[in-house]
Amino acid sequence: MEFRSRRRLERAGLGGVLLVAALLRLWRLEDNGFGTEYYAAGVRSMLQGSWLLFYNAFDPAGFVSLDKPPLAFWIQTAFAAVLGYDGWTIHLPQVLAGVGSVAILYRLVRRPFGAAAGTIAALLLAITPIAVAVDRSNNTDSWLVILLLLAAGLALRGRGLAFVVAMALLGLAFNVKMLAALICGPALVAAYLTVAPFDWRRHLRWLSAGAATLMVVSLSWTIAFDLTPKDSRPYAGSSEGNSMLELIVMHNGLERFTRTRPVNAPTPVPAVNPPIRLYDSVPVGPLRLAEPILAGQFSWMLPAAVLGAILAWRRRRASVVLWGTWALAYGIVYSAAGGIFHIYYLATLAPPLAALAGIGCIELWRHDSRHLAFGLAATALWQGYLAGMSLGWTSTWIGFPAVALAIGAAMLWRDKRPPAFIGGVALLVLPVAWAMSAIFAPGSLSLPSASLPRWLGIDDGRGPALSRTFKQLSDDPKLREFLLGHRGDSRFLVAAPTAMLAAPIIVRTGLPVLAAGGFSGADPILTTNDLASMAARGEFRYALVNNRGRQGRFAQWVRANGTAVDPALWRSLPPESWRSITLYDLAPPR
Repeated sequence: MEFRSRRRLERAGLGGVLLVAALLRLWRLEDNGFGTEYYAAGVRSMLQGSWLLFYNAFDPAGFVSLDKPPLAFWIQTAFAAVLGYDGWTIHLPQVLAGVGSVAILYRLVRRPFGAAAGTIAALLLAITPIAVAVDRSNNTDSWLVILLLLAAGLALRGRGLAFVVAMALLGLAFNVKMLAALICGPALVAAYLTVAPFDWRRHLRWLSAGAATLMVVSLSWTIAFDLTPKDSRPYAGSSEGNSMLELIVMHNGLERFTRTRPVNAPTPVPAVNPPIRLYDSVPVGPLRLAEPILAGQFSWMLPAAVLGAILAWRRRRASVVLWGTWALAYGIVYSAAGGIFHIYYLATLAPPLAALAGIGCIELWRHDSRHLAFGLAATALWQGYLAGMSLGWTSTWIGFPAVALAIGAAMLWRDKRPPAFIGGVALLVLPVAWAMSAIFAPGSLSLPSASLPRWLGIDDGRGPALSRTFKQLSDDPKLREFLLGHRGDSRFLVAAPTAMLAAPIIVRTGLPVLAAGGFSGADPILTTNDLASMAARGEFRYALVNNRGRQGRFAQWVRANGTAVDPALWRSLPPESWRSITLYDLAPPR
């Protein structure tokens, strides 16, 4: 009877945590619309045919591909095919992946450390601000995280065949986020070697089999894409040589450390608006992730996680090796990534820190009150630093870590642990508030993040492009009505320099739009002669041009060969001081 009661209590605890996770991820999800419209346009295109689906096409004509691997978008497309295409249905898979990750983490921590540690770890992942923000988006990182957790569970078994399957799952994760998945590889290998009985011949065989499996699963789609004749598939988006292998190595590899290609972003008028930053430009270095703007996304319980790793080392070495190596690997990479870096990448740090913090809470409880008091006090001081630097040192929010600090100090003099529960609850308030900011003040839907300062109306230092969502001026119902009424027999409804400008039209019409320069306009897909030939054949009649920012070959050619259409005929969204667009008619004069 006692065992059954305990099991019921454990299930109730897990059920409550999963309910919290689901609530934070589903509440007002419909407010996010289509999220990252670049990805949403790809899903709408892939719904229109298996060829478009396989080649991960951005547009219904299959002109250019998305610049990410296809697996997460295939899942979104499957949901849209069954439930209907809208913003909510393409966000739902990430919500389910996020809640699933919470459940998987519970099992991975519960097995060696008990239900209490598993429940705390799961709760901490459920309320980690960046995890909530990412799981509420149609970005792909939610699927990266859940596949890594599944692979981690298999690696911890210490069996050769299970390790090979873990490498297959890592290969699937590669097909979600490319090289970002492989950063977790050392943690999986280390966990397997720690658990498995030492036999170097056996290890060599299984490691070789795992490496071969990883390579085959990771590169099978990429090689199939590149081996397809270039005129029989989309252009590989965000590559210069029309190659997925190049995309892996360059744009989704080296360019994360050193930016090598320009970004065709609008340039604002300095006197009116601050500079527009499309990347989080926190200086690289060993203390980069300690900056409050980054640390506030994932590390509210960092001292407890560090103490958990230390105190649990002798008792459950394999788990500490897994979570510690996972956190260190991603931490080192993100600290050195001086190229394309976004806050939402930090979602991959949420599971190991939540696991170690859950372990740390129980290990501190198992030791005497002085250990627990030190853990409470250290965590409270860390949270006070994050809150003070983010909200101001006079903010009332600092009161919550102050309560935990006071309780920790009192416990040094009184050998009683029950008050620690109050301190622990106080330490959950700030991460929950940060997580809820992703619901009520989501900022940029394309670059998800959490920010209590943003929710409170305080400048968080990220700039307007990263702290709010700007509706593309091409997302204009009057423009769509004009283009639909004047399309004629054209293959493309309109041409645009970037996929960002083309995406809203594809999302809302399902018709082909020519993204001549790929995602940001930097892809060398078409020459001016190609554009002239396509226009002469009637493949497109109208073209949109950004009036600010870098003016590439597309804009120069359109202005030289087209006639501006009267804005009164097609524009209902007024231009802004730092961005505007013009529609050109490329039909030859009569």
